[in-house]
Amino acid sequence: MKLAFIIIPHETKLGSNKELLSKTIEAFYMQFGGCTHYPVTGIWKGHLDGLPCEKIEIAIEDADTFKFLNYALNVANKAGVSEIMIQRPGGEIEFIKGAY
Repeated sequence: MKLAFIIIPHETKLGSNKELLSKTIEAFYMQFGGCTHYPVTGIWKGHLDGLPCEKIEIAIEDADTFKFLNYALNVANKAGVSEIMIQRPGGEIEFIKGAY
């Protein structure tokens, strides 16, 4: 198994991502058998003091990579951000374009 993660901001210009975070945690638990999540602080354009985020980690098989990437793309589009940071299984970092 390999580690993958997604980092989702708690809030954006569109408001709270609490529901999106809860749904993502539940989906990862159901689809991948569990997850670990914890608060992190991101530094991003316009948020130099730190942006509260949630890091959600999963351990997945290579065969589940497409499922993870598809879900991450969906999250990026719903989160109200221009990009979401993920780690692909195996360690490669990627920024997935969001809808904004």
